[in-house]
Amino acid sequence: MSKNFRNFLFALLTLAASDAIATTVVFLPGNWEGQAPQSLEGTGEKPYELAKLGQFYATRIYSIQIKEQLSPNSDPEIKDFLIPQVSREKFKQTCSRLKPDYVVRDQLSIEEKIRIDRSVYDCNLSKMEEYSIIGRKDLFATLEKLTKDSFPLVPKKKIKEYSREPVRAAKSQIIVLDSSYSYAPERKEFMSQLEAISWQPETKFRLVVFSENGSKVFPESSRSEFIKQWKDFKSEGKSNTQDLTNALLRLRRILSSEDSPGKKKERMISILTNAKASNSISGYGAAIEGLSQIGAKVSILYSSYAGPEARREHKEAAKRGAEFREVSYYQKIVTPRDSKTLVFKEGKLYSSNASPDPKMKIEDSSLEKVEFAGKYSLGEFLNPWSLGSIYEEVKKEKILTSEPVRSNFASLFSNSVSQASNSEYFGNFPKVLVKSGSKAFWIRVPNISGFSEGKKGVWAVTFLSSSFSSEGVEVIPDSLERYTFSSAKILECDPSVARNYLINTEKFKFDCLVRGEILEVSQP
Repeated sequence: MSKNFRNFLFALLTLAASDAIATTVVFLPGNWEGQAPQSLEGTGEKPYELAKLGQFYATRIYSIQIKEQLSPNSDPEIKDFLIPQVSREKFKQTCSRLKPDYVVRDQLSIEEKIRIDRSVYDCNLSKMEEYSIIGRKDLFATLEKLTKDSFPLVPKKKIKEYSREPVRAAKSQIIVLDSSYSYAPERKEFMSQLEAISWQPETKFRLVVFSENGSKVFPESSRSEFIKQWKDFKSEGKSNTQDLTNALLRLRRILSSEDSPGKKKERMISILTNAKASNSISGYGAAIEGLSQIGAKVSILYSSYAGPEARREHKEAAKRGAEFREVSYYQKIVTPRDSKTLVFKEGKLYSSNASPDPKMKIEDSSLEKVEFAGKYSLGEFLNPWSLGSIYEEVKKEKILTSEPVRSNFASLFSNSVSQASNSEYFGNFPKVLVKSGSKAFWIRVPNISGFSEGKKGVWAVTFLSSSFSSEGVEVIPDSLERYTFSSAKILECDPSVARNYLINTEKFKFDCLVRGEILEVSQP
C-alpha cells in the first residue's frame, strides 16, 4: 500500500468519523392539538415545548448536535412554522439557511390516545421520511420510543441499560404477611416500601396472609394487582407461630404444584410477622426447611412484641434455612431532666444520648439498658409503638414531649428483597444538594468535577425508585449530564415529580431535567 493511498484512506476515515460526530439536527416548532398541561395552556408555548421535548430525547439517545431555532427574536422566520401543516419546501429552505443534516417537526394529538406524526428531512439526500406512533397515556414514553427509530443512520450513544438483560429467570417475590391487628403499623410501612422500591421488570408478586382465623395464598400477580389485593385486605384477630406454620405449609404445596420441568423460577419469600410463640409443637422450622428445599430464598423480618420465648422460636426456625432480621424501634423524648432517644432492640429497652443515623442505626456503645419492672419484667406485654408509656411506667419519670416512634423496618425490608430490586445502581458516589424552586434535595453524581457551591444549571438525569432514599427515588449517577439546550417545562422535575411518575405509570425509570443551584457538595 503506497504512502499516498494510506494518507488518503486515513483522511477519508477521519472525515467519516467527524461527520458522524458532528451530525446536526434542527427541531422546528410543532403542532400540538388536544390536552396539554395547565402550565402551557393559553401561553402560545406548545409548539416550542414540543420541539424542546424532541431535542431532549434526541440528545439522550443519539450522538448529535442541536442547532436551536426556537426564538422568534433570533430567527424571525420561525413564525412560518406556527401552523398545522408545513410544506416540504419550508424544510428545504431551512436546510439551505441553517446547514443542518436533518430538520425535524412533530405533530402531536392527545385525545383518548396519544398520536405523534414526525417529519424528518435529510438535508444531504433531499429526502423526507415520515414516522408515526400511537401511545396510550404516557407522552414521554411514546416520544422516546418514536425517537429511537427516527434517525437510523445516526450513531446512538453507548448508554448503560437499566432494564437488565432480557433473558433472565423469572422472579417471584412472595410476601407472607401477618394479618393480626397488632401488626397494623408494620403493614403500613410495608406498603409504602412496596411502592417505593423499583423492582426488576421480570418480578411477579404473591401475597400470603395469615392469622388465627386461617390463611390465604393469593395467585401470582403484577405489582399493581398485588397492591389492589392489599387494599382489599382487612386486619383480623391474633397470630402465633402455628398459624404462620400452617400458611407456609399451604404455600409450599401450591408452589410445588406450579413447578414444571425446564422452567426455573427464582423465588424470594419474605415473612413479615410479630407472631407469638405457639403452645404446641408448630413445625415452624420444618416448614422453613421445606421451602428452602424447593429452591426458595427465605427471610424472616420479625417485630418483637411477645417476649423472649417467641423470639427464640423464630430464630430457631430461621436456622433451618432462612435469614433472620429483627426490627428495632426508636423514639426521641424530653423529660424534666434531659432529652434522649429510647431504643427497643431485641426485646430490650435502652436509652441513648445519640440519635439514629439516616439508616436508623445507632452505636451499641451509646446504649444504656433500662431494666424492666412490674408486668414488663419478663419482657412480655411490650408494644414498641408505645415506648414512651413503657418508659414512664418503668422509670416513674414523666415525659414532657416526644416525637413519633420510628423503626428500621424500611431499611431491613429493602435489604431482604434486594435480589429483586435495583439497589445496585446506587453506589458509593459523591452527593450534591440541589435547590430547585422551593425544594432542596440530594442527588448522587459520578464525580464532583463541574459541581461547586453556588453553581446553577440544568442537568439531564435518570431517576429510579429507591427505598434507600428518604425521597423514595434516586438519580442514577452514571445517567447525569449537563444539559445546555432549552429545557421543556413539563420535563423539569424533582424527586416528588419523579416518584409520582413512576407510581402512576409503573415504569422502570424516568428521564427528566433537574434545574437548580448547588448548595452543598458531599464526598462519600
